[in-house]
Amino acid sequence: MIRGGDTREGFALLAVLWTLTAVTVLAGAVVTVARVGGATTRNRLLLARAGWAREACVEILQARYAQDVSIRGLDSVDLGRGTWCAASLEDPAVKLNLNLAHRPVLVTVLQAVLPRSAPVDSLVDALLDWRDPDREPRLFGDEPGTARNGPFADVWELVYVRGFTDSLVAKLIPYLTMRGTAAINVNAAAPEVLATLPGMTEEAVHTLIMRRRETSIPNADVLAELVSPSARRALLASYPEFVRSAVFTTPLLVGTVMSGVRGTPLTARVTLTMVPVAGRLAVIRRETE
Repeated sequence: MIRGGDTREGFALLAVLWTLTAVTVLAGAVVTVARVGGATTRNRLLLARAGWAREACVEILQARYAQDVSIRGLDSVDLGRGTWCAASLEDPAVKLNLNLAHRPVLVTVLQAVLPRSAPVDSLVDALLDWRDPDREPRLFGDEPGTARNGPFADVWELVYVRGFTDSLVAKLIPYLTMRGTAAINVNAAAPEVLATLPGMTEEAVHTLIMRRRETSIPNADVLAELVSPSARRALLASYPEFVRSAVFTTPLLVGTVMSGVRGTPLTARVTLTMVPVAGRLAVIRRETE
């Protein structure tokens, strides 16, 4: 038989145990919240430091360009207290704009990259079907249900287009961009890109590459004087189209700046579209990540 005193003592013991359990759980929750809060605060501080390093790197890049307009990047720079930054400058005019390039241009660059037996017409039509807004396939094209039917978001999106493998896209990366006006910088573009310009023969491309190693070509008329009569005739026959498609100086540069704190995975990044103006870079667009 259980006496009343024992029952009260049992209930009291259970109450104590429940209280201890609740206090333990609450304490654990408080510790967890404190740890999460501490980690969040630390991450915010690290991101703030990375952001300061990023802005410092932008200023360094601007200063270096003012001293040397040929600079195209900064190796990893130690900014002290474990912070670092790196930067690169790209001239979009040395590549073809994937969203603006016309069919003949795309055919030319693919023929330069692929073997002669490659189905270039099929690849180009599939690319254009992916990019254009309609749902009507071209003669050699493809209109899958997954097609964007709009501008490419990234050059690597090509891997989703019929016939474009990872290895093929990797070969095309040096010649394609998502930025710029589609004008080609005659004094900086690769031969495969120069060949896409209207009126450019193999001789004109070779002459241009050899001559610009010594000095830049100032305009189309000078280029026409450097080539043979037959190459000159081909260039002059497409003169208006050539002038519209070519530039002889860098119209804009795209700068990518990254920064962070060593020993942590957190980074800050900014992409700047800049116009060279009298020995400096004027920022016209800023994309912060």
